[in-house]
Amino acid sequence: METHLQLYSILREKLPSEAKGRAVLQLDEGATLADLLDEIGIKRKVVISVNDVHEPDIYRHLRDGDAVKIFSSVSGG
Repeated sequence: METHLQLYSILREKLPSEAKGRAVLQLDEGATLADLLDEIGIKRKVVISVNDVHEPDIYRHLRDGDAVKIFSSVSGG
């Protein structure tokens, strides 16, 4: 299953610099957002959108061709 990935901010470091934060990943059928996060080594809290819709459920199943954008979670004090 093909998934289009875009990483933002510091998360871009999870991919080679020449990728500029973009990648197309091959995932197993039935993969979830949690599986994708494990695949690319993201263990921190993030904000995710799938097909330009905010997705808070990391156990959401992905479908072939989904476009996933992952942003760093912003916090401050």
